[in-house]
Amino acid sequence: MKVLVAGASGFVGRRLTPALEHAGHEVLAMTRHPETYAGPGTPVAGDVGDPDSLDAALAGCEAAYYLVHSLDAEDFESKDAEGAQAFAGAASRAGLKQIVFLGGLGDAREELSAHLRSRRQVEQILGESGVPVTTLRAGIIIGDGGISWEMTRQLVEHLPAMITPRWVMTRTQPIAVADVVRYLVGVLDRPDAAGRTFEIGGPEVLRYKSMLQRVATILGRDLPIVPVPFLSPYLSSLWLSLVTDVDTTTGRNLVDSMTNEVVVQDPAIRELVPFEPMGYDDAVRVALEERAARQEPTPAAPVEHGPFERFLGALPQPFRLQTPRVPDESDAVRQRRRQVVAGVGIAGATLLGVSLSTKPGSQRFYWLTGALAATWTAGAVASGPLHLGWIKSRDETLRRPVFTPIATGVGAFGAFYGAALVARHVPVLNRAIGSVLRYADQGSLPLVVATTAVNGIGEELFFRGAFYTAAPQSPILISTVAYTAATAASRNPALVVAGGVMGGLFGLQRRASGGIQAPMLTHLTWAMLMLRFLPPLFEGSINREEIREVLP
Repeated sequence: MKVLVAGASGFVGRRLTPALEHAGHEVLAMTRHPETYAGPGTPVAGDVGDPDSLDAALAGCEAAYYLVHSLDAEDFESKDAEGAQAFAGAASRAGLKQIVFLGGLGDAREELSAHLRSRRQVEQILGESGVPVTTLRAGIIIGDGGISWEMTRQLVEHLPAMITPRWVMTRTQPIAVADVVRYLVGVLDRPDAAGRTFEIGGPEVLRYKSMLQRVATILGRDLPIVPVPFLSPYLSSLWLSLVTDVDTTTGRNLVDSMTNEVVVQDPAIRELVPFEPMGYDDAVRVALEERAARQEPTPAAPVEHGPFERFLGALPQPFRLQTPRVPDESDAVRQRRRQVVAGVGIAGATLLGVSLSTKPGSQRFYWLTGALAATWTAGAVASGPLHLGWIKSRDETLRRPVFTPIATGVGAFGAFYGAALVARHVPVLNRAIGSVLRYADQGSLPLVVATTAVNGIGEELFFRGAFYTAAPQSPILISTVAYTAATAASRNPALVVAGGVMGGLFGLQRRASGGIQAPMLTHLTWAMLMLRFLPPLFEGSINREEIREVLP
């Protein structure tokens, strides 16, 4: 049978096309870019957003699979409806015998989310074509690359604990993507499937909370989950965009659907296509294995390390650089980061320069430094997910770095303190360092400590979180240069030198751990020790009495 697959390069489509070929069908893979398609089947040009392209794509076909959606668009409902109308018209003109559509589970007696309403609308539009439509409705599909599964996996891997919205208690019936494909192939060219709607799911009905915790168990860790009532779908989507690489629009549309219970009510498909679906834990293991296989690194040519890296590599554990579990980043996420970091970097550097031109201890200084911290943090959050990072221990387990970065912060302070003992006897350095330390020495101690902490956190979120990940090559060098350039706005050579030295160290930690937790802990440890012990060395250059005279 000659079959067209619309959405052949998607999560389900790229698995369906080889299964159809294996079943003996002639498969056409519809794509907007046939010249770059490398999957199974014969690529044909077609786009549901371009109705004129569909007649040629469907010419000679007897059946078609419709696996298209626009979930990442703000106006996805209208786009999906327009695409379905275009495809339905072309299918009717081509004289197809069957359309197979993959929709979403959900009880129509309840108020469905916009996403599920859109899936039902597409069902209806395809059915109005006059071509018999077979609809398979599914809930969460478990498999490497699926959006819902990726949200689940990344939440478990990135967070030590979760404060979650109420939707984690909603029931769903997850199904392995391999079983979805078996059902999709099984209903093709079946007269008893034409014009019917089937509900498909795995053997278990689970709450989202149980799904998350069972993934954590499989990964060998605990995941405390505390549901709270005040996280709205919008806030949930912002939270998801922070800790996963799912964009805010897609996350919001999916979270809206998670308030609906999606459980199979009619198991009729089990008689039409009889087999035993895979259990949830097995589906998770298969998805993790697929991802591991996909990420298996290509053997690289030996790299000649410089003397500094050789020195670091020779240090005993846990202080040596370790092999991190580096998070994967999509091209879309990297592009979003690049669009954000430039503008936010300029704004932050400007605020830093202005704040350090104000009177130490003044209200204006605290307001400006608070605004600076908010700018760094907002820029980091807007750029995409922020990864905490892991390092490999002696026993080959992956653990979040805590002891090493704190010890590194202490060591960095020791080095700076030793340098300060020399610098205070050099007049130009004494004046430069003293002018910075005025802001640590004057005003309210709690406010000084708070502004130092929040700015340290904000800087690491932005420079080692967003800026580092946005750099395609030489991320340590690029993020360090950017960090140093930002401090140059202060017009203080001592601060610029400290920014360059510590920026390089923070970048090395980011690379070694795969995330921002290590450089953030080092930054905070070093900054608090500097705040406590350095001002007494530069009492003369701080000029306390002079400052008190000009303060309001």
